[in-house]
Amino acid sequence: MLWGFLALLAAVALGGQIAYRYRTEIAVLAPNTRAALERVCRALRCEVALPRRPELMSIDSSDLQTDSRRDNVIILNAVIHNRAPFPQDFPALELTLTDETDHPVVRRVLRPADYLDAARRAQLAQGIAPGSDAVLRVFLDAGRARATGYRLYLFYPQ
Repeated sequence: MLWGFLALLAAVALGGQIAYRYRTEIAVLAPNTRAALERVCRALRCEVALPRRPELMSIDSSDLQTDSRRDNVIILNAVIHNRAPFPQDFPALELTLTDETDHPVVRRVLRPADYLDAARRAQLAQGIAPGSDAVLRVFLDAGRARATGYRLYLFYPQ
């Protein structure tokens, strides 16, 4: 009887560890469990984060322009598309300015707080809705860099 009780207790503990580790995935697969997972996480001082699946995100369009009103300021316009059937966290963006031989001149990582305007920062907790776009416009000081091209890459930092 004691061994059976201990085996059951061990199975419950293992189930709890699995639920803790995979809480985000569980909330995506069974959205009705999100509220319960968030209540448990409040007690455990953790959070149920939005999913981060970069293979289901894409940069649909982007362009980089100089600002005609200010010297050394460039404007990055981009559209990030969430192809997932669930909301996702806003990704970080790596902008690399390149010279005429395509060698990096300047590299900068833009976190969501850097590229979302004040009105859209309130949406940060909700992420990018399923199948929708996030349009961004960022003003950056390029300094004295002599760049002729750029690369834009999205990723999720660890």
